[in-house]
Amino acid sequence: MKVYAITDIGRMRSINEDSYYIPEAGERFCAVADGMGGHNAGEVASALAVQVFSQCMRDVEHISAQSLHAAVELANDAVYRAAQENEGMKGMGTTFSALAAQGDTVYLAHVGDSRVYLVRRGAILQVTTDHTVVEEMVQRGMITPREARVHPKRNLITRALGTDERVRIDMLQLSVRPGDAFFLCSDGMTNYVDEKEILRTALAEGDWQEKLKHLVALALENGGGDNITALFAVFEEAGDR
Repeated sequence: MKVYAITDIGRMRSINEDSYYIPEAGERFCAVADGMGGHNAGEVASALAVQVFSQCMRDVEHISAQSLHAAVELANDAVYRAAQENEGMKGMGTTFSALAAQGDTVYLAHVGDSRVYLVRRGAILQVTTDHTVVEEMVQRGMITPREARVHPKRNLITRALGTDERVRIDMLQLSVRPGDAFFLCSDGMTNYVDEKEILRTALAEGDWQEKLKHLVALALENGGGDNITALFAVFEEAGDR
């Protein structure tokens, strides 16, 4: 597994409240977090969640759904405690989408409206579900996915890390194949770049880091109204797993 990452403050924000983690030598996990909260607390929430998550995962001998879930729970605990203990951080939280690989299996943990996509054999699939008001409306048939993209409540999330003592974490388990690429990103990317463009870029020839730069440039060109963070986790051949 090889992981490439990029982040950009965007055109409208004064600080970057996104955080991410890419693996060091021997590690097989990564994450994207998009913080929320006033007085720079969103920046604190996402950074703290990533820090605690990565520390926990380093201590794991065998990656599993249980170990990944436990690491995200500990990250939630850390953000929640910090918010309770610091007046200026009350109510802070963060989205969190993480990937961990063990052998031929990829485990995903997801809270909020950052996303994970799988690019496989020329197609792209969103494998996580947004925890948002508008996604619930789509699921109930109240609006269409196209209407959801421009709905005024599209940024209202229904779940976040650190806002409550306990958090519901979506867990997914997928078999990985040579050539698979997972795309993890904050909504600063998906609000401005559609799936077709993500797929087109992923399938193009060239360096993965340059592909990320291209996608960020597109998000900025299309408005760049939020922080933009994205990762490609690439399984190029069997030996990467």
